[in-house]
Amino acid sequence: MAHKQLIDTELPIRPDVTSTSRPWAGITVQIHHWRGPGSAVSPELDHDILAMRYLGHSSLEQRRMGQVHRSLVVPGNLGLHPRGVMSRWKWDRPGSIVISRIPPSMLAEAANATIRRDRPDYTLRNCFGARDVFAETILNLLAREITMPEHPTQTLLAEHLSCALASHLVHRFNADPVNPCGKQNGLRPSALSRVLDYMHNSADANVNLQDLATIAQVSRFHFARMFKRSTGQSPMAYLERIRLFQARELLYASGHTVTTVAFMVGFSDQSHFCRRFKHHFGVSPGSILRRNRT
Repeated sequence: MAHKQLIDTELPIRPDVTSTSRPWAGITVQIHHWRGPGSAVSPELDHDILAMRYLGHSSLEQRRMGQVHRSLVVPGNLGLHPRGVMSRWKWDRPGSIVISRIPPSMLAEAANATIRRDRPDYTLRNCFGARDVFAETILNLLAREITMPEHPTQTLLAEHLSCALASHLVHRFNADPVNPCGKQNGLRPSALSRVLDYMHNSADANVNLQDLATIAQVSRFHFARMFKRSTGQSPMAYLERIRLFQARELLYASGHTVTTVAFMVGFSDQSHFCRRFKHHFGVSPGSILRRNRT
């Protein structure tokens, strides 16, 4: 697939990071780091938007197509905004989102190539909230790429990821097939909010499953399953994500050693910390320290 259409549309609030300056063909990716509560309006557009919560949890109100949807969103939560539809968002705390803007030509080509029908339907449906491991993985990879310096394989990688996501969307979120964005039985929003607040405030502590289940007021035997249904991750994977993001901020902002930072965010083994950090961010903790010193 070859897609040369560039979408340089932005929200009234400019993104902190964007792919528009990269020589990519395909999906435009933007990252917004909200510094506090706020709101934004996206007018009727000629392209579809897939948005994903990237960092932090928040109460989010969305208004679209005459509907109002309120929910607690966590990293990985997806929202699909079909073209030709105005969207309004309102949130109550800081955090980050990834916005991907998909050219209609890309969806049309993906539908023609993959949907075996005389008249393939590639209209994407409105979806206020969903969990989708494939789409989440692709958006995380694209977000990672636009926060990294350009490299020789970046354009090819981004274009392949764009094509893969477009093909997935015309199947998973097609307006025609019966495959709704149904809700799964997870933790109640109030219980999930308490648990996430505790995890963010205790990332450097020895957090255990029983403590979290007690805060959520559910059985320890049900908690892990309900938490994963709500967030898409196990409690320990979510906690590790918090710790690694905190570690990255400490490495950028302080003169601490890698060993000190590892212990500050709750890792007792420096080598394990370094392995998980590089797996998550693609660079070692030491490389960030060396970069800051130059």
